[in-house]
Amino acid sequence: MDHLEYCLLGSIDACVGGRRLEIGPRKRRYALAALLLDLNRPVPVERLVDAVWEGTPPDSARMTVQGHVYRLRRTLPGVRLERDASGYVLRADPERVDALRFRRLVAEAAGLGDEAGADLLDEALALWRGPALGGSGGGKALEVAAVELDEARLAAVEELARRRLRTGRPELAVTPLRASVTADPQRERLVSLLMTAFYRLGRQAEALELYERTRRLLADQLGVDPGAELQATFESLLATPP
Repeated sequence: MDHLEYCLLGSIDACVGGRRLEIGPRKRRYALAALLLDLNRPVPVERLVDAVWEGTPPDSARMTVQGHVYRLRRTLPGVRLERDASGYVLRADPERVDALRFRRLVAEAAGLGDEAGADLLDEALALWRGPALGGSGGGKALEVAAVELDEARLAAVEELARRRLRTGRPELAVTPLRASVTADPQRERLVSLLMTAFYRLGRQAEALELYERTRRLLADQLGVDPGAELQATFESLLATPP
């Protein structure tokens, strides 16, 4: 029997056997996300209301949330969504939730050597399909959770790059770094790592061009110079023969 798979690292989805299920409107997706983020723990109805509404919820919010839970039970085959004294509990294997699996893989990678840890980080990052929780929306709790997950992804990209550089595999660091720098060009640590990867591959001109582009961006958008780490990387590359 196929099991439900839940996706939070991109749009909020549920799948069976690789087939995406039709969950319904965005507020229902927000409710599902809130239940998954507290998987196997009771989620009070008030917390679900806060997750579903961006602003002040209407008087009918509790009843609406209960309706969304009812529809999730009808829509998701085999879902274990139970009523608890304080709210609702969605029960599932954490490995069936991509965000929880991502967290587990990253934590395990931290205790391994560079090669084995890099392989787990690769596996963790491959779970991502877009911005966490579909770019979020909903209430403040979901916004905070989305920011935390997106930050964890960037931290994993940085750690993967450091491990690839330490093991002499800069070519494996370039693609994830370039994608992350394109998405977040002001994140100086990513830029520094990508510059180093370019340089190790003999692409000094690209490394220096990236630095100059970042320097101009920081000046134009934030009115600041590159930070100490990025500046040190730039000076190191200038001082070291290709």
